[in-house]
Amino acid sequence: MPANLIAPVRPLRTRLAAAVATACLLPLPALAATAADASTKDLDTVVVTASGYQQLIKDAPASISVITREDIERQPVHDLATLLSRVPGVTGGLSAVGEQSKIKLRGMPSNYTLVLVDGKRMGSSASTNYRPDLGRQDLNWIAPDQIERIEVVRGPMSSLYGSDAMGGVINIITKRIGKQWGGSATHSYTRPQDDKRGDTQQIGATFSGPLGETVGLRIGANSMRRDSDSSNGGVSGNAYAGEKDRNVDALLEWRPSERQTVSLEAGHGVQQAFASQALEREGDGAWGASELKRTSLGLAHDGSWDFGTSKISAYRTEYKNDIGPTGRSEATDTIVEGSLSTPFTWGVDHQLAVGGQWKRQELTNTDTIGQAPIDYAGNPVRGSELQVDTWALFVEDELKLHRTLALTLGARLDHHEKFGSHVSPRAYLVWHPGEQWTIRGGVSKGFRAPSLTENAPSAATQSGGRGCTSLIPLGYVRGGCYMAGNPDLDPETSTNREIGISFDNDVLDAGVTYFHTDFNNKIEYAALGYFNGYWWTRMTNIARARTAGMEGNVNVRFGEHWRWRTSATWMKEAKNLTTGRNLIDTPEFAGYSSLDWTPSAAFSSSLSAQYTGKQTGVASTFLRAYTLYDLTAAWNVNEVLTLRGGVSNLAGKKVYADGAADYFVAGRSWFLGITARF
Repeated sequence: MPANLIAPVRPLRTRLAAAVATACLLPLPALAATAADASTKDLDTVVVTASGYQQLIKDAPASISVITREDIERQPVHDLATLLSRVPGVTGGLSAVGEQSKIKLRGMPSNYTLVLVDGKRMGSSASTNYRPDLGRQDLNWIAPDQIERIEVVRGPMSSLYGSDAMGGVINIITKRIGKQWGGSATHSYTRPQDDKRGDTQQIGATFSGPLGETVGLRIGANSMRRDSDSSNGGVSGNAYAGEKDRNVDALLEWRPSERQTVSLEAGHGVQQAFASQALEREGDGAWGASELKRTSLGLAHDGSWDFGTSKISAYRTEYKNDIGPTGRSEATDTIVEGSLSTPFTWGVDHQLAVGGQWKRQELTNTDTIGQAPIDYAGNPVRGSELQVDTWALFVEDELKLHRTLALTLGARLDHHEKFGSHVSPRAYLVWHPGEQWTIRGGVSKGFRAPSLTENAPSAATQSGGRGCTSLIPLGYVRGGCYMAGNPDLDPETSTNREIGISFDNDVLDAGVTYFHTDFNNKIEYAALGYFNGYWWTRMTNIARARTAGMEGNVNVRFGEHWRWRTSATWMKEAKNLTTGRNLIDTPEFAGYSSLDWTPSAAFSSSLSAQYTGKQTGVASTFLRAYTLYDLTAAWNVNEVLTLRGGVSNLAGKKVYADGAADYFVAGRSWFLGITARF
């Protein structure tokens, strides 16, 4: 979408504040569907991610949460991480930049989470950066207007999804093509109270409809611009670089019969980052790629037959990172996969799912691969390209042992051309001792194969000093070093155990789950020493790790108009057992709570609080506990128009880093939004 469509607008703060205050004092709004949803049981939600086929969330063989369309429409969604951070078992999404901005599931780093859109892998742009930890998480390549819901599965899902899903799965489900032409357009504007902070403006639209009796089309587009900060307020690491995102995608569906659908999908997006004035004065740059492009193309066939359902798809995703006029940085995933689900009775009722996948990963990065003159063994380094092929087969069977008890057994065989074959099994029980009670638990194995750069000695990133600190005991004093991959790595493996209980009726929905995961062969950088005139660190299987904790939720309905929703996560442990250090930067306790008022089908409002406990970093404790309050309101003016407004960080809480990390929480901000349907 052209940049001139998102030119910044700066209305007077007093007018904006008055408009928002007026909206919040109305009988405080929401979409027409909200009133009906408030009386619907949460456990009647249908999900697909936990087993690969449709089932009620109360029967799902995994810990799963759903972010609904109403949650997404409640406020401007500049970053999906903001919504995901409110899900139990999820941490991160707490800052605008850096590693703190990324979503982690159950205490595992962000690269252990698989991100899907309608069940298809998003791919990863991490290896196109100078360092994999730079840049944003690949969550925002789709227009928020197109999202129907987001399913979050916590815990290893390698038995279904393989190496990428060692920590869990985030599946973004998009809206279906309408039977009649229609759509929506949304514009939102956010203005920080601090004039030195940048404004945010977002424009999005989606429309769909039939092109004939058997053909339908959907097109969506989104443009977001966040202006850079003009000052960091004198606090190092707290100036926010600006960003500009533009995405467009199209879906064409053909139904050759009532039981078959053939779909062709294509998408293109650009994410740009630019330094703030404060960062430029400090000689620093923007976080991540200056210009990152994503292009995707896919073809799929879905069938519904007398014996069950089938799906086969082939798609390709490419990321290109602008690293200069002479450099190349590209990462491409090409995937062909299929599955078949069929019910049958053999002693007991079964729901069997089988499938397979072939994937080719290709990476070219002239900035990080082949840049060292020789590797740590003294061998010449040539070329800037890496490639690997993998294939997999999986089987999963749900056995209905009793009308109240189901056992799910599954396993996946993954074959990696460098690391051989690996089997990831799981067993999961779901028991309904009463109509309103559910007890679930199981054991699952997970694994993660080293990435292309982690297992390649030619993939050597040159560090200016921060990445070389592990060399100090070996005599390193100052200067740079090379941080290299290792061809002798073994895959990481894990064993996850969890048990949970939940209760749901028309008034109360509550649940709690305890999880415990042990990891072996954890891959981290370790000091190698001084070789061939250079200091070296390299990826090594040196660590055992463990994460453990509890996650829970309580949702209470008070009559027809009030609802209280709360979720919480307690991380008992997220530790590297070999070194004794913390595994990631994560709060010991985090919670989200909101009080929703829906006096009618046309109005709703929400007052929410998000608590982030003391955060213990990898090296030290760097952040105290704090709470942020938000007030949002929406008014469904008529069938065509919806207005939204509110205040983020209502109390104006300011949180800064202590020098250990680039971290800050934006101050009080006002926002207005409008959605028009047609």
